[in-house]
Amino acid sequence: MDNRFLRAFSDPSSRVFFGKRVFPFCLKFRVRLLAIESPLVTAGRGITPADLMMAVKVCAEEGGLEFGFWEQARIRELEYRPEKFAGEVARFVDYCHLDAWPKYWDGAKTSDSADGVGCPWPLMIVTNLIANGIEEARAWEMPEAQAIWLSTAFALRGGAKVNLLTTEEEAFMETLRAGELPPQQG
Repeated sequence: MDNRFLRAFSDPSSRVFFGKRVFPFCLKFRVRLLAIESPLVTAGRGITPADLMMAVKVCAEEGGLEFGFWEQARIRELEYRPEKFAGEVARFVDYCHLDAWPKYWDGAKTSDSADGVGCPWPLMIVTNLIANGIEEARAWEMPEAQAIWLSTAFALRGGAKVNLLTTEEEAFMETLRAGELPPQQG
């Protein structure tokens, strides 16, 4: 069984960052972070403590884009403690479960739109889920890795030509790259 699949469906839960409970990372949060051009979901600039705090506020579904006194104090603390800041960024990345997405043999995605057709890929995922009977709110709010796995399965079921790379195949390829021979069977 693919370990990424198992993690996507067994691990996502709420977590606590800076005393704020965040909900499982979902497509709704990704789109909100894209809308404010958060470097946690876009490339182009480095992540600051303020960026991390804003991402936490978004995922905790706290209204407003202003920081309160304690949030500002936490941001200043992270600015003066880069090792703690780096650890919190790593925790946030782990919370997003990007390593639980399916991997495809077909190569890396080359644009922010689905198959280069101009439609944002998060919307294509949600649309595919809705078309297959998942309620709109659930499609936007289910853990992102689960949404991508389900959308991929629906696409395969509908006849899409998608080849998934399993964790077992990936491990086998790593042993070959390292020059090791795989263990002989039987």
